[in-house]
Amino acid sequence: MISLPQMVMIGGNSRNSGKTTMACNIITKLASAQEVIALKVTSVRPGEDDLHGNHNEEAGSDFTIFEETEANSHKDTSKMLMAGAAHVYYIRVAETFIEKALLHFLSKYINKQIIVCESRSLRGVIKPGLFLMMIRLPVEGKAKEISEYIAKADKIFSYSEDLVVIKQFAADLYFRNNKFVWN
Repeated sequence: MISLPQMVMIGGNSRNSGKTTMACNIITKLASAQEVIALKVTSVRPGEDDLHGNHNEEAGSDFTIFEETEANSHKDTSKMLMAGAAHVYYIRVAETFIEKALLHFLSKYINKQIIVCESRSLRGVIKPGLFLMMIRLPVEGKAKEISEYIAKADKIFSYSEDLVVIKQFAADLYFRNNKFVWN
């Protein structure tokens, strides 16, 4: 297990569960004091290609890494850039190569910056400084098995259209002495 105390990882139980909303609020808060790198990781299983957007990344055999440079599109990565991230990366990876993709990313793109990561699948190989789970009920689309992620979560949020709780959590979040703290 790779320990990344400077990473906030945000997972969810479904699409549209508030992961990007939470990530953008945290990026905006933390980027005012230090450099923040945003990361979105999609673990692609056979038959899911059309579910994960179009990032025009170069095709690789095991994984692809794309740096978002356009802040004016509807993509989650663009929203993270607009929120204040210094750089935003999207990793698309076959499920069996998650650790390989992450190690490559860390060695090439990260130098002790804060990382705000939207991914549930990375939790199997990373122990982040803070792991948040976003839960949307009822689930839009197919429900995913999340009990192992709920057990590992530092904090769980029920996503609703009322964003006050998310905004307040982000406002109260700090990175001090190599760890995340919040009121």
